[in-house]
Amino acid sequence: MKTKLSILTFLMSGICLASTYAIASPVFSHTSTRQVLNLPASAPGTILSIQTQDTDLFSNASQRFLINYRSRGVQSEPIVASGFILLPKGKAPKDGWPILAWAHGTTGTADTCAPSNDFAGGPVHAYQQIAAQALNAWLARGYAVVAPDYQGLGTPGGHPYMNAQSQLHTVVDAVRAVHLLKPYQFSKNWYVMGHSQGGAASLSVAAYGQKDAPDMNLRGAIALAPGGYQYEGIAEYVATQPKIDPSVAAFFPIVLLGAEAADPSIAPKNLVSPEMEKVLNMARNRCLSELQSELKEAPKTIFQPNVDLMPLTNYLRKQSIEHMTPNVPVLLVQGDKDHLVDSRGTYAYYQQVCKKQKPMSFHPIKNGDHRDSLKQSEFLIDGFINSIDQGKPVNTCS
Repeated sequence: MKTKLSILTFLMSGICLASTYAIASPVFSHTSTRQVLNLPASAPGTILSIQTQDTDLFSNASQRFLINYRSRGVQSEPIVASGFILLPKGKAPKDGWPILAWAHGTTGTADTCAPSNDFAGGPVHAYQQIAAQALNAWLARGYAVVAPDYQGLGTPGGHPYMNAQSQLHTVVDAVRAVHLLKPYQFSKNWYVMGHSQGGAASLSVAAYGQKDAPDMNLRGAIALAPGGYQYEGIAEYVATQPKIDPSVAAFFPIVLLGAEAADPSIAPKNLVSPEMEKVLNMARNRCLSELQSELKEAPKTIFQPNVDLMPLTNYLRKQSIEHMTPNVPVLLVQGDKDHLVDSRGTYAYYQQVCKKQKPMSFHPIKNGDHRDSLKQSEFLIDGFINSIDQGKPVNTCS
């Protein structure tokens, strides 16, 4: 588990150091199980601590490392983020292993929901088992994998769920961190793939990642059932429905707490009914899977009477994927029976991008549910990567 206080103290002291200090490349010692690296935190991607982990679910990985690294938050402020790195088996090619950045789906906002803290029987383990199949396919292809937890999951501060800027930063800075892992060699070529929440993150990276990290070569993005199309609609839906499903009631507190973490002036306790506040408080300490299991009935009322939802909906609207125009080839995968991410919204986004004449390949999954896009991804990556390598990215817009 990550130690919040010590890492936060270290970060704040590192921020005060002059930016002209050299950033050393951490060399991992195989004789030590954990190192806290005494490095100034002036550069995004700086590795602050590193620890070996069992490869467990990742049968195609030779090594796995848990890292805490320097990143940037909602306002580009310095933060600590966590995640894990997987190395493929075999010898690295001459120019180093290419990198896949994996952006995970919704797990919750509590620290226990960080995928890097996963364990058998844990609240995110079932999801991690499915994700591992997809990541093993990349490892088998000779890619190193870095999997950030996002801001505030397992590290200081709240998790600004679905905040486009924060997710962009934690993903890009995780890739920077990989390049500081010595003595291993890594290529400047990298891809991003994300599912659900991570699908939105991958689209943010596709739009702004190359500009954010011009020293690296972002080749393409894979968005699997990306959430966030007309994101403000979730609040409007909850406010107008006389009765909502328990699954929606379990998910909505994550939206509220995420908005509050990004903008503290959006205080959910001032918006929700006393009955919904109980669910909100549950979500502060539980993951989505636990909320879905424990909440048998949705509150009869969600919001307080005559509440002003404008600040909340305005914030959510700014995070919507409609604002993200990819600058690299994108593979969009969506199940048409997905009850969590409406396939009509994903297709509308696809059409929007096509009108801007950006290369995008849309792959619908007939009768596919929310997780089928993730399950099917391992069978789609070869064709996508090969088309880019050949300089002819697949474009289904025509």
